[in-house]
Amino acid sequence: MRYRILAFTLATIVTAAATIAPANAQTRRAEGSFDRTLNVTGTVDLDVSTGAGRINIRQGAAGRVEIHGRIQAGSDWFGFSRDATDTVREIEANPPIEQNGSAIRIGRLDRDSGHNLSISYEIVVPAGSSLRSHSGSGSQTIEGVEGPVDANTGSGSIKLTDARGRVTLGTGSGSITATGIRGEFRGHTGSGSITVDGEQTGRWEMETGSGGIQIRLPKSAAFDLNAHTGSGGVTVDFPMTVQGRLDGRRRDVSGRVGNGGYALDLRTGSGHIRIE
Repeated sequence: MRYRILAFTLATIVTAAATIAPANAQTRRAEGSFDRTLNVTGTVDLDVSTGAGRINIRQGAAGRVEIHGRIQAGSDWFGFSRDATDTVREIEANPPIEQNGSAIRIGRLDRDSGHNLSISYEIVVPAGSSLRSHSGSGSQTIEGVEGPVDANTGSGSIKLTDARGRVTLGTGSGSITATGIRGEFRGHTGSGSITVDGEQTGRWEMETGSGGIQIRLPKSAAFDLNAHTGSGGVTVDFPMTVQGRLDGRRRDVSGRVGNGGYALDLRTGSGHIRIE
């Protein structure tokens, strides 16, 4: 009988702890936000990063950069992290924004800012800005940034619209979609599809470990193609001179469309490649 009573008591304690812990964890979470407008002259050089959170950037008026940050913070169930509310209030009062003329850095935090922290950014920049952006875990959307763009995320999708300069996009896991592209382009994803629509005025390189690649080009496009898929097919909706090899394990197609031109290098470990 004593053993049964003891077992019941332990079970009751464990059940109560499991019920209380999530509630306490939720009360330890905090949210906040900040807004800043920076005056700038000339071409903006923007560098933005976040460990966990989304990054959305779009084109706006010349002469200023608008920044909206949304903060989420929380301590662990046992309260070993610093208080989440204090962390949020400190970031609201002193956002991680640095400006040196037209060079702007966003997202650099001190190491002791606390764990379980997420900051998402909505940023409006002049059209001619150059951009470097990084998110450890979170999607990115970039619209109308005409300067060079270098964006990557550990896990999350990337969507880019209307870029006119050199573009480099990379994600460990997630899709890449780029429309209205001109200039050099490079896209890489460990797992996810790649879709690109634009006019090729430079070398284009795309690679995915697992996922399809789809490209839309003008009817007048001319390029040198080098395409490989480990498992899938290659479809080219252009007249071309082809040199290639097809067998049961690999599919490689290389050739020239029109009079040839910039290189179009495409590679997928598993997926279909289509150029239309």
